[in-house]
Amino acid sequence: MFSGLIPAMITPFDEGGEVDLRATEAVVEHFVGAGVDGISALGSTGEFSHLTLDERKSFAEAVVEIVNGKTSLLIGVGAPGTREAIELARHAEEIGADGVLVVSPFYWKVGEEALFRHFAAVSEAVEVPTLVYNLPLLTGIDLSPGLLARIAGECPNVIGLKDTVTEYAHSVKVLREVRPVRSDFRVLAGFEDLVLPTMLAGGDGSINALSNVAPELFVNLVEAARSDYLEKAAELHRRVLSLMAITALSDTPLGATKLAMNVLGLPVSPIVRGPALPAPEEAREKVEAVLREAGLLQAREADQSTSTM
Repeated sequence: MFSGLIPAMITPFDEGGEVDLRATEAVVEHFVGAGVDGISALGSTGEFSHLTLDERKSFAEAVVEIVNGKTSLLIGVGAPGTREAIELARHAEEIGADGVLVVSPFYWKVGEEALFRHFAAVSEAVEVPTLVYNLPLLTGIDLSPGLLARIAGECPNVIGLKDTVTEYAHSVKVLREVRPVRSDFRVLAGFEDLVLPTMLAGGDGSINALSNVAPELFVNLVEAARSDYLEKAAELHRRVLSLMAITALSDTPLGATKLAMNVLGLPVSPIVRGPALPAPEEAREKVEAVLREAGLLQAREADQSTSTM
């Protein structure tokens, strides 16, 4: 559980900016049909920071019901304070989530002892597996390989790490320090361009945002890497690199990600919550161009042509 390809699921909103559960059902079915190894809801791409506490809980409940055991489900429980993270983790466990994802506490930049106690407290508050989420770009805190080795050694309920870092060397150092302590500790890449390099170094897969747009592409990439089909993996990796151009087309990549899903036929509105901005109207043609370069738009057009025959 919690290895392979796990989309960091968006939270769909309707045109009024409210949570859209019909679109959520369509997204979940899209993932399941693509053969994903799990779903991660209410993380950064899920706009957890733009939702109220009540909305987070109600959406988590809805997603558990929609997924209904079709694949494994992680619920993000990140919060700036330990007490709130524990409350969200216990709620996720009570409603039937398979695990929780805990991002570094943000706002105060605390030291390693405080960080250790935070992750330990959340993981000890529940029985479902816990994954640590390292996201220095947004939290301002980069979890050191030494700290992660300590967490792996002293917190048996913490089973892995989502490492969303720009420096590939960080994930390699984590693998070198953690695996002697816990050989089963999972390390999953957060940024799309590091999925293949991290897996070749011994990592276990990915939890990433752009698998909302192209889950089959990332499922195939992870499977090729697992099976040592390196020529195929390299080809898919290059397509992933092309797809990543989408992230620069809106203020936060959230808007462009949702727009790309919409272009590909999913009933997902491009609406995001503030302070993020939706992708501008002129971005649609650019998104289409990126999808075409990544080999995604042609596949949809071929499907549409077949269905009309």
